[in-house]
Amino acid sequence: MSTNIENLDINQLQELTQKAQELIELKKREKVDDAYQQLLTIAEDVGLSLQELIEYGQQSHKPTTKRSVAPRYRNPADVNQTWTGRGKQPRWVVEALNSGKTLEDLLI
Repeated sequence: MSTNIENLDINQLQELTQKAQELIELKKREKVDDAYQQLLTIAEDVGLSLQELIEYGQQSHKPTTKRSVAPRYRNPADVNQTWTGRGKQPRWVVEALNSGKTLEDLLI
């Protein structure tokens, strides 16, 4: 269906545009209705209501929170300075190791 729109006047083009917009909206509604029916079918196949299926999806995709790791090492010179043993060694650990201490000496 190839229509030469260059020969149409402004009124005809506006009418064509309006009809095209209406058709676009109709097709969007049809797609949404089809998607809704598919969701109902899936929910029915697994024995849930649509609401239960949605709630399940919201619960099972919650982001997990990172758990803090307990410190394993403590600075003997300053008990407020601790290190979990993960990541880059803090300056006080490097200095202690350079002075001849071992990580076992710094264990809590």
